[in-house]
Amino acid sequence: MTDNKKGLRRNGTYRRLHIFFTSSLFILGLTFIGQGGYMQAKAYFAQFLIQQAWQKTLDDQQQHKPWSWADTYPVAKLEFLASSRARTQDQTLSQADSADTKKNPSLYVLSGASGRNLAFGPAQVLSSAKINSSGNTVIAGHRDTHFSLLSGTKVGQLMTLQDGAGAEVLYQVVETQVVHESDVSVMADLGEAKLTLVTCYPFDSAVAGGPLRYVVTAVPLDKVEAI
Repeated sequence: MTDNKKGLRRNGTYRRLHIFFTSSLFILGLTFIGQGGYMQAKAYFAQFLIQQAWQKTLDDQQQHKPWSWADTYPVAKLEFLASSRARTQDQTLSQADSADTKKNPSLYVLSGASGRNLAFGPAQVLSSAKINSSGNTVIAGHRDTHFSLLSGTKVGQLMTLQDGAGAEVLYQVVETQVVHESDVSVMADLGEAKLTLVTCYPFDSAVAGGPLRYVVTAVPLDKVEAI
């Protein structure tokens, strides 16, 4: 066989291998994109079912599972207000619902921040204080679904947290920080009313998990006025 024929055969082999690997990478990429889309679709559709369960809880103050096989139930409704303008204590929540404080989509918080529950929505850490009580209530969520909005949260941001009895407390963000996952001080309960939101960091990381956490600390607005 001449050197010319050997060269043509070798080039043809390289070409076929190149096409094979390129196609494989393309298919693999589509698979990851599809899985990511599926996870996000599942997360947001689950919130619709959790919303229905939450409405039942508001109606009768009982715990309701969002689906028959669930081992959790909603314990709160969290809403971020579009305005971060500070308000005085005597301004009511009805005023906070005015046009300049239009709410973002509601987030329904599940009981127990397990990996399975976090796939469906933000969830309260069971060892933390009860919703809207005199303690540190800690809520965790995934950075690429429900808690992706924390990336734009700044000091002064307003939010409301509704408990199972229908009572709402207006909170204001007083601090945002990035900590190592081993730093559990952010979950400390000193007896003062506080809301702590936690998600993975950085938000644009291509790898899930990681050792860093983005922490948002908020306190009831009347506590802000006292600072």
